[in-house]
Amino acid sequence: APVAAAPEPAPEPAKPSVNWETMSHDQRLELMKTVVMPKMKELFSAFDPKHYSDMKCTTCHGDGVKDKTFKMPNPKLPKLSFTDHFKKHMDKKPEMTKFMMEKVVPEMATLLGTQPFNPETKQGFGCMGCHNVGP
Repeated sequence: APVAAAPEPAPEPAKPSVNWETMSHDQRLELMKTVVMPKMKELFSAFDPKHYSDMKCTTCHGDGVKDKTFKMPNPKLPKLSFTDHFKKHMDKKPEMTKFMMEKVVPEMATLLGTQPFNPETKQGFGCMGCHNVGP
């Protein structure tokens, strides 16, 4: 009888090609314009084509675009409540909450050359990269 071939080993995860922490302001702007914005626009417009068809830098960065600081978190984005595993947001907007957790956070982490936020180590990109905490 033929012997089954051993399964192929899983490929190594891709190593990040950037390190946001060590990049200059100009390098960060270039990354945002050429990599982050196109990818995030693709994700958001696939999620809600009507609402995000005209996504711009101000969609996430708000007033930080005008003053050229691009400061994040943006106080004008919805404030997040972490109580009971985002219960408030899961009750009000479950699709958006899942989209942010399952698509946006992991993709942004990859694009910035880091890992998704790890609550144990307090390291990585997470919700607080863009949003403030609120009631």
